[in-house]
Order: sequence, then structure tokens, then C-alpha cells
Amino acid sequence: MSRAPRLSRAVSSTLLLLLGASLAPRAHAAGYYSGTQGARAAGRAGAFTAKADDLTAVVFNPAGLAHIDQSLLQVSNRFSYNSAEFTRAPTLDWGNLEAGVAPRVEFATARNQQPFQLLDPLLGVASKLGLRDWAFGVVAFAPAGVSRAAFPLDGGQRYMMVSREAIILNYSATAAYKYRDTFGVGASVQWIHVPRLRYSLVIDATQFRARANPVSSELDMHATTTGSDPFTFNAVLGAWCRPVPSLELGISGQVIPSQIETKSALAIDPVRPEVVGEVQLRRDGAPANDVRVTLPLPLTARVGARYRQLRGQRELFDVELDVAYETWSRVKRFSLDSHGIQASLLGQVLDVGAIEVEKHWRDTVSASLGGDVNVIPYRCTLRAGLFYESAVAPRAYSNVDFVGGQQLGGTLGASLQLAKVELAMAYEYRVQPSFSVSEKRAKVFQEVPGSPCRAPFTDPQTCEEHYLGQPAPAVNGGKYAAYSHAASVEGLYRF
Repeated sequence: MSRAPRLSRAVSSTLLLLLGASLAPRAHAAGYYSGTQGARAAGRAGAFTAKADDLTAVVFNPAGLAHIDQSLLQVSNRFSYNSAEFTRAPTLDWGNLEAGVAPRVEFATARNQQPFQLLDPLLGVASKLGLRDWAFGVVAFAPAGVSRAAFPLDGGQRYMMVSREAIILNYSATAAYKYRDTFGVGASVQWIHVPRLRYSLVIDATQFRARANPVSSELDMHATTTGSDPFTFNAVLGAWCRPVPSLELGISGQVIPSQIETKSALAIDPVRPEVVGEVQLRRDGAPANDVRVTLPLPLTARVGARYRQLRGQRELFDVELDVAYETWSRVKRFSLDSHGIQASLLGQVLDVGAIEVEKHWRDTVSASLGGDVNVIPYRCTLRAGLFYESAVAPRAYSNVDFVGGQQLGGTLGASLQLAKVELAMAYEYRVQPSFSVSEKRAKVFQEVPGSPCRAPFTDPQTCEEHYLGQPAPAVNGGKYAAYSHAASVEGLYRF
């Protein structure tokens, strides 16, 4: 087989893998996001769809903004520590025989090397503008989540991911209307801005027949995409009603099937440049490295029911149960279009083309139970909550790029009222219970794009005999564990 087709497949498969993980944050969900926006909402474990009486209503339920009774300035930030671990299952290294015997290789636990996230802000203002039943607000925020993760370049996870970084900003404008204290409706229009999106991993560029390197290869390449998306439009609609004073119901939904489309730059750096040589990317003979990455966003539906214990017009405490459904099954694949880029490798000119990859994600359901207790009327409020989220990724397709298993946790929070200023804080603990994927069941395979082994992967002349029936060694078998601690602080000024 000529070297050019093999190298073409090497570049194409590199690009395929770079689609695998590129986003972070929003509010309380699986998939790209994790965590809860705003200290008051976070202290209730995100059970805020019916209550939604501050500027985080733009996320939970825009209709809730009509609850404000005066102008409101709100500033908050979320700090988090995000631990993720992967211990790859021991494997036989058939690419490095010792006296004709494959040694059994065990892997050290690979851990996220950038666990601290110090900036996850929100800033906004709302006002009734002199109207009795209307309220309007504008908010800018970085959706809650884990924006950075990094693992060792030589770790057991390196064929799945080495690092990623995503900076996402959301600018929202909201209008809400209420009819007395009976019901309300609202809508938020949102501009999603992704100023930076970066992802890197390692692939094996081995081109030899009947060869597999499940542990490492001299022809490993470190590949990275870096890009941005200046504008994605979205919208959230919401409503609430109080059939009786002690019961409030809320519903909201993200209703536009939008997607992130980044203009990205591709870089391929050999781990052993003295073996692979230099990689050059061109279009129409001129240097070019721009590619387009497309990632679908889910639709979201939230419902909440809140019981209010009243004494006259004053609320003593409340308890709310929320359920959210997110259509992560929209993420059937990630897509990349190179728009005619050609790669020059070892003297060969190769077409990159358009590429798609399957992810097999599933719709998710989450439930939150939380509430407030007014310990000192108009002075001090305590809050707490519990939550659960179903897994977004089937276990066979587990990866270190996102926390894809089921998650659960609890929260605590408090507010202190000082004249016109409310100071709020919250703590959230989130855990993905550890689980293991056997090497036999694992479905994330090492990319060996230059290999002559082709579907159905049963030819012993071209495929390594110990991996017949699969394209390459599975690399996601092992034990996964993740947890996070998050603290939110918030100031609200009502005037």
C-alpha cells in the first residue's frame, strides 16, 4: 500500500478525534455542562424553576423575573475544584514483545491536572421601568461548568484526550409579564459567544501491517484544534402560576435546536518529530489550517412545583421539586469540515475532506429537591437541596473528555440581608460514583489511521491477530471516578 493513502487516513482520523470534546458549562445538566448558576439557586440544588425570583431566571425560567418588586443589580461568581480520575485497565502490549511474549502493562491513575476554576461570573441588572406588571433584564454570564481539564501527555488516557479548554459567554435579554400574583410569562433571547475552544489528544500513526501498539508508539502525534464561535442564537421561554397562594408551578424550555459552529485552527505536532517529521497544512498551495467544528446543543424542558408556607403575606419557608429533561440524543455526531485543506507529510499532498463521528449520547433526566427557610424574617435565610442526574454516555463509550456517568450531590446555602443589599453564598458537592468498563466491552478504540487493517477487521494478514473483529485496541477500558466542590458568592442590590 502506498504511503500517501495511509497518511491521508492519518490526518483525517486525527481531525475526527478532535471533535470528541470541546465544550463546557451551563446550569445543572449532563453532557457539556455541570453545576448551578447563581448562589441563591445553587443553595437549593437548582430547584428554582418555580421560584426564579432573581436574574438567574434567564436560565431557569424567564417568567420568574416578574417576581421582582424593584430594580435589581446582581453580581456573582462560582469557584470550583473538579477532580477526575481514570485508571486504564491492565493490557497486554503486543507491540513490544519480550522474547516473543507480550508483557502485561499496568497504568498509573491519570488525574485532572487543572482542577481549580476560579472564574465563573454573572453580572446583570433588572428593572420594572415604572411598570406594575412588567419586568426587564439584561445579564452576561459564563454558564456553570468545568471549562478546563488537562491530563498527562503520557498517561493511560492520552489516546482519548490530553487537554481541553472552553470559554463560553452568554448575553441574555429578558422580558416578563405577570397578572397580579396569579400567573406570569416571560422570554429570554440569548447570544452565545465562544471566544476560545481548544482540545488536544494523541493518535498512533503506525502504518505497519498486522501491528498494534496498545500502550505507546514511536509514531504518536499530538493533535490540537483551537477556535471560536462569535455568535449562536438561542431562546428560553417560561411561565408560572399560583392556583392557590401556597402552591406555585413553573415551566420553561430552551426551544431552538441550535448548534455551536467554531472556526478553528488545526495543529499536528509529532511526539517524536525525529521519526515523523514536519506536518504542513495548505489550501490551494497557500498555508492554511482553518477548519469548522459543529456541535449540536440540546433542547431543554424544566418543570417545578413549589410549596410555600405562609404567615399572612410573609413566606416562612418553601420546598420545591424540579425535573429537567434534555435532548442530548441530538448529539449523534460531531462534524468537521476542512473546506479543501490538504496536508503535506513526508513529501505527500493529501486531501483532508469533510468528516463526521458518532458519539451515541442519550437524553438525560435530572431531579432537584430544595428550599429556603427564613430563619430571621427579612434578615437571614438558610437553604439546602439534593439532586440527581442520569448518565449521558453509554458505559461502553465512556471517555475522560466529559463526566458522562450519573451524578448526584447536595448543596447548602445562606443569605444575609443588610438594608438594600443581600449577600448570598452556597456550597455544592457533586460526585460521579466510580464505575469500571472492561477492555472487552469498551468501544472507544485507539485511532491507528495509517493501519492497513480495514472493516470487518478479520484479515490476519493486515490486522493484529489479538484484536481481530475490532479496528484497533480499545483504550477506554478502566475505572472512572469524578467529583467536584463548588462555592458560589453573590451580591444583590435592590433599589
